[in-house]
Amino acid sequence: MKRSSTQQFYLAYFRATQNASRLFRLSTNRRLKMLEELMQWEVTIPVSKP
Repeated sequence: MKRSSTQQFYLAYFRATQNASRLFRLSTNRRLKMLEELMQWEVTIPVSKP
């Protein structure tokens, strides 16, 4: 299954910041839960017809 670019972004973000911010103090399960919550809010931009 192909991952959305938003999901790829947040996975990369969590990996990059795992040792460098308050996210480090969160458990892996909590960070994954946060990612799941963010993914439900993925926004699509409607295409307007001319």
